[in-house]
Amino acid sequence: MAAPTHAQIRRRRAAALLVAALATLAIWAAFLRGGDAGGEAGANRPAGISEHVQALVARMSPEQRVDQVLLLGFAGTDTTSPVFSELRARELGGLVIRSDNWLETAQGRELIAELRVAGLQGGRIPPLIATQQEGGQGRSLGDLPPSESELRIGNRGTPRLAESWAATAAAALRSAGLDLSLFPVADVAGATSPLATRTFSDDPVTAAAMTAAAMRGCRDAGMACAPLHFPGLGAASQDTDAGPATVSLDAASLANRDLAAFGAAFDERAPAVVVSLAFYAAYDPVTPAALSPEIVMGLLRDQLGYEGAAITDDLGAGAIKATYRIPEAAVAAVAAGADVVQIDSPEDQAGVRGALLQAVATGEIPESRLEEAAGRVLELKRRLGLLERGA
Repeated sequence: MAAPTHAQIRRRRAAALLVAALATLAIWAAFLRGGDAGGEAGANRPAGISEHVQALVARMSPEQRVDQVLLLGFAGTDTTSPVFSELRARELGGLVIRSDNWLETAQGRELIAELRVAGLQGGRIPPLIATQQEGGQGRSLGDLPPSESELRIGNRGTPRLAESWAATAAAALRSAGLDLSLFPVADVAGATSPLATRTFSDDPVTAAAMTAAAMRGCRDAGMACAPLHFPGLGAASQDTDAGPATVSLDAASLANRDLAAFGAAFDERAPAVVVSLAFYAAYDPVTPAALSPEIVMGLLRDQLGYEGAAITDDLGAGAIKATYRIPEAAVAAVAAGADVVQIDSPEDQAGVRGALLQAVATGEIPESRLEEAAGRVLELKRRLGLLERGA
């Protein structure tokens, strides 16, 4: 029998991926509309993590658990990228598709399809495929929606419009093969804020209503979306990408102004949230939020009762590099309660995995904390149907 041609192999892969994508969409939509969450939490199981996932984490080595908490960017636009060697060696938590990975839709879909095939080889647990697709100029994938910015949508003041706007964008991302969008920006920002054009409104009520609507749009399209930047970056002194930034509001002001939109997103069952890298005077004025137990464990988990995955903003940002080495920041973030360490640039990733493993070996990161973090990542994958295909 003649060997299949390259075109036939591509068609077979595409057909297999289409079947898998449709299955994932059905599973995810059923969950988000109130489907089975995998049973009640047991006495020793973190809230929101199913028995199946807890058993899977228990069988993992520390190295495998560390790999699950990594959300990494990579270089390249096709199968010559070094990330394919990484996927053959390790089960990563997730990969970030950045603007320099995406030339146009056909190429981007092919890249994602190949990443998915590589991640599934040998019965592996595949990575989440993620991107940050804000509206307007904030799009990582420039030829996909939404073309209108959050501010333009917010100025029109209609939650139904925000819902359809988000659903259109989320459907395009799902069609391209992505699992997770770091979206929407839930911050409350006025005209002088460094985030002014990226947010719905400077009015907390409007921002909360529009954020909730955008989350419904994501859910209806079967896309996992993670609002950002908890607990609110609109009042920051500068953009954390540029350098250290401070939010000087007291706790009551922060709650009244910024937390309402995140609460609205959580009410809509947001499966993940992106945690800011700013300093918050009300909680911990000397530690970036994603590295602060007072904010991640205290405010997010204990006070607000959030059970989804907590993702750091990109640890390659200026706010981190000004005062931390990135491996040190990654260790602090996981120890503080973050479940996913996001590092977008490959140049910033050196030493991170080793530092996390060393921190677990010495007890700086308790084993139970790493198990919890890996469990939340795997729970998100379970809810997206990825474990059914990879474990």
